[in-house]
Amino acid sequence: AYRKAQKKDQVNESSRKKRRNTGKSAIRSIAGVSMEVINKKRTEKPEVRQASRDAALREIKDRAKKVKAERAAAAKSGSKAPVAKTVKGKGR
Repeated sequence: AYRKAQKKDQVNESSRKKRRNTGKSAIRSIAGVSMEVINKKRTEKPEVRQASRDAALREIKDRAKKVKAERAAAAKSGSKAPVAKTVKGKGR
């Protein structure tokens, strides 16, 4: 039982490992985004990418602060005026 469990009496005939071919990524435009836009985004520097991300985050935070201030003002005045809710889009 020990020899079988430890695979002592089996002669392993090793076959060659199969090699998987790496698929070449298709470089083409996607659903309304042209190749120029894709290549421009691909070649932009990380600093530029980070700056645009920070600007977008700042804009979202400012919008959230504005809505929060509107709600606070509405609650302070005591009127039950409907305040527009923020609709969250697809996140990153």
